[in-house]
Amino acid sequence: RRFQREDPTFRVEVKQDTNETIISGMGELHLDIYCERMRREFRCESLQTGEPKVNYRETITQKAPYDYLHKRQSGGRGQYGKVIGYFEPVPDEDQDDNKEGIQFVNKLSGQEIPPNFV
Repeated sequence: RRFQREDPTFRVEVKQDTNETIISGMGELHLDIYCERMRREFRCESLQTGEPKVNYRETITQKAPYDYLHKRQSGGRGQYGKVIGYFEPVPDEDQDDNKEGIQFVNKLSGQEIPPNFV
């Protein structure tokens, strides 16, 4: 609290989900200076810094298909589009092989949609 009174850009927050104390400020150098001050002034040698943990709450557990039809007529040609697809979890045995991430397969028919919209 003393550091927060001295510098309003320095903030401290305790995350209940991960039980971490998160400090934020004006940049990495700013936070390094405060960590050194804590070590020196409070003799806090066990101070560890790093990236905050992310508490993932939801994940895809089974295949989830979607089918969406978009129609809009507002004079002129109008708009029409149909999107069909699915989301599914990556099997555990394939996670090690899939280093490049998510795979997107484009199965468009026709050339009406510009590539920057796909």
